[in-house]
Amino acid sequence: YYGDWVFVQQTPGAFVSDAYYYYDVQILSKVAQILGKSADWQTYSQLLEQIKEAFNRKFLNAETGNYANGTQTANTLALYLDLVPKERRGAVASNLTNDIVYTHDTHVTTGFIGVKYLLPALTGIGRSDLAYDLATQTTYPSWGYMVSRGATTLWELWQEKTGPAMNSHDHAMFGSVGAWFYEALAGINVAGDSPSDVGYRHLRIEPQIVEDLEWASGTVETVQGKVSSSWNHAPGAITVEVTIPVNSDAKVSVPKDIYMTEITIREGDRVVWEKGHYVPGAPGIAGATAAHQGVTFDVGSGHYLFNLTGL
Repeated sequence: YYGDWVFVQQTPGAFVSDAYYYYDVQILSKVAQILGKSADWQTYSQLLEQIKEAFNRKFLNAETGNYANGTQTANTLALYLDLVPKERRGAVASNLTNDIVYTHDTHVTTGFIGVKYLLPALTGIGRSDLAYDLATQTTYPSWGYMVSRGATTLWELWQEKTGPAMNSHDHAMFGSVGAWFYEALAGINVAGDSPSDVGYRHLRIEPQIVEDLEWASGTVETVQGKVSSSWNHAPGAITVEVTIPVNSDAKVSVPKDIYMTEITIREGDRVVWEKGHYVPGAPGIAGATAAHQGVTFDVGSGHYLFNLTGL
């Protein structure tokens, strides 16, 4: 009924409800797959496609590349839930980033529903730098604005209000930015959605190195044990240190600066990547592949210290 609650810019409630209908069925589909309920999984998978088709027919403006009324919440939910047709994804992503940067001077306009998915959606389209700008913004509306006004806990509203006009000065509903710190800045994630990925058996460590941030670290206690990730960034050098618990494995991404062309990576004192190729021999490392953003290593449980240098 309320849709995106305590918003700066309103998104139609029907849009939010239908997006969550898709999300709910998506979760049920994954649960059925994990539990081996193949008939239920097929039923929910078929329903997902039907919802997706109807959702895009109802809410996507193919000419403008916007969903519903083009708010940050509308385009964010569509991107995060992978509702956007592949050929329209670039246009929707551009509309979202343009709205944030140019229309609203790098500020959020979402309520508490949209904001939960905004930073992850930006990371998903390769704009962790913009997500970081929002997380560190200090003028209204932003988390930093609350801090600048003396807040020591999160408010229920972006606005500074007192008395009956302020629902609560101690409310968790905008706290989703904390999850982004762990998942993006520290880079700690479950590898995927398949049944074999549950319980942190397979991990993806993909830290996002952004702008003037020189280091970040995070630790998550899982059913398998402690997972930790930390990194440091200096000109020409990046260090990534991870701990993978027993009975788990991980794909660990060591990012590089965009200007770097020739890079060398060591794990401890062993060279594991040089001249564009994986160098085998380091204990616990099974292989590596290059990507535009850096190099990803396949590792087993243990402690690893990767040092990247480059020009």
